[in-house]
Amino acid sequence: MPNNMRKTVIFDLGNVLINWAPDEILQRFTADPVEREQYRQVFFSQTWLALDAGLIEYDNALKLFSLLLEKPLSEMERFMQTVRESLDPLPLALALLHDLARRKVDLICISNMPLHADAYLRKRYDYWHLFRGIVISAQVQLLKPHLDIFHYAIEQYQLAPDRSLFIDDSKANIDAAQKCGIQGVWYHNDQAGIEQVYRFLNQ
Repeated sequence: MPNNMRKTVIFDLGNVLINWAPDEILQRFTADPVEREQYRQVFFSQTWLALDAGLIEYDNALKLFSLLLEKPLSEMERFMQTVRESLDPLPLALALLHDLARRKVDLICISNMPLHADAYLRKRYDYWHLFRGIVISAQVQLLKPHLDIFHYAIEQYQLAPDRSLFIDDSKANIDAAQKCGIQGVWYHNDQAGIEQVYRFLNQ
């Protein structure tokens, strides 16, 4: 049974702890505006969603991206490497994470993330041990904003929804969490969002 006295803060990754900016990725990858628009299709493809959901192997996804854009596999791998390398830290929420860990706050992570990016991030950053639990969409084959991923986290980590707060940059994801009884902070990489977290903890 969940510990009803404990409060839990749940972090998303993209645009909370790490930068996720497709326009910046495209600018970093190529100076050609026409080529940027070609590669932009990757982010909105069904194959991209399947990677996030853990429903397709990385090598097979590269082949499908190659067919979609009529580009060689080597170029698609170079593009995906650019995507991974763009996942830079966001200092504001990172400082919050470390402060909450020092305060012994219960910390969970729920993120839509493909396996290849998750593996890269686990090597690049060293804060994973601060989380009591980590739910990566591709590992559990569940995606936000579907409610199932929140139900999974609640059951897996014995969370008390009414004493849990979810930080995410997507309104749809916040709405889904709230439908599961979890409070939410629609985060915009700003101090106002950080203050909402502390207000929740001080209630």
